[in-house]
Amino acid sequence: MLEREEVVSRRPDDGAFYQQRLPAWKPIINIHSTVPVFGVLGIFLVPIGLLLITTAGSVKEIRLDYSECGGCQDKPYTEPCECTVDFNLDTKFSGNQVMMYYGLERYYQNHRKYATSRSDYQLRGNPLNPDDNCEPYESDMDSSKVFAPCGLIANSMFNDTYELKWVSKTIKNGSIMTMNKNINFTQEGIAWNSDHGNKFKNPAGEDLVASFNGTVKPPSWSKAPYELDPGNPSNNAFLNEPFIVWMRVAAFPTFRKLYSRITMELNPELDNGLESGSYRLTVHYNYPVLYYQSKKFFVLSTTSLFGAKNLMLGIVYLVVGALLLILAGAFAFIAKKDLHSFLGQ
Repeated sequence: MLEREEVVSRRPDDGAFYQQRLPAWKPIINIHSTVPVFGVLGIFLVPIGLLLITTAGSVKEIRLDYSECGGCQDKPYTEPCECTVDFNLDTKFSGNQVMMYYGLERYYQNHRKYATSRSDYQLRGNPLNPDDNCEPYESDMDSSKVFAPCGLIANSMFNDTYELKWVSKTIKNGSIMTMNKNINFTQEGIAWNSDHGNKFKNPAGEDLVASFNGTVKPPSWSKAPYELDPGNPSNNAFLNEPFIVWMRVAAFPTFRKLYSRITMELNPELDNGLESGSYRLTVHYNYPVLYYQSKKFFVLSTTSLFGAKNLMLGIVYLVVGALLLILAGAFAFIAKKDLHSFLGQ
């Protein structure tokens, strides 16, 4: 005779945790508890907002629109073209480093199809393994070889390059002193540490050319990825920092991205910054923008304790803090009025 099977109960244990009888603090939010919270937050946020606005105001920057530069905009983008833009710095750009940015307007990197058109697995050191997200730039239809890097973002990488020269400066007696010194800059240290070497890696091995065998460069690229900076292995191929900066898509259609850093170590003739005077920007014009009604610009900027110039962050802190203080005052007035009404009864 078979023994009767035991019935397994699904009833939870009769414990404080399972029956939700653990002690808990249940705050009752009312007007009396809201006033000090809003007041403390407002007192905390307003000074931070003022500090951010003050430091942002101390940042100096100059923006140069070169969308139409020396007729280069009318030439085919496959044809090399060079133009110059002369500008003046009215005040000294002080600091141990001055940042160089490029910027684009009406460029929608946040479009879903564009933003997802990449292969993170490929960028982590697997050039032969793209995925379907890269379509229509996953593989070359003629050779059947995969694009490395693949996708719309990589194919549309910004490829204008710049040269900066200090032409002249005005000395104390008002005369002009000719300088004609090239300003040196570096493109190392412009990418996020969390990206370089983590999200972006080169294939294992020292021979990058062999590692990329079986792949082709994106259609819009003029050189293979292993030719981006062959003299510096830590800045070549998928580890190339300008490439990494471009691959981090912007949230808004008008944006700027870090191009390079002007450091005093590379320019010993500079006295802690860019002196006021005349400068010349030489642009190797490669990136077309006018056919989709966009613009591109170049930015020189100093930095502050909180980074680049950002007035909006300080304004947000200031406005939110002021609103909290106003609400705290209004609630305190209402609470005091209710207290007087209660005591008068």
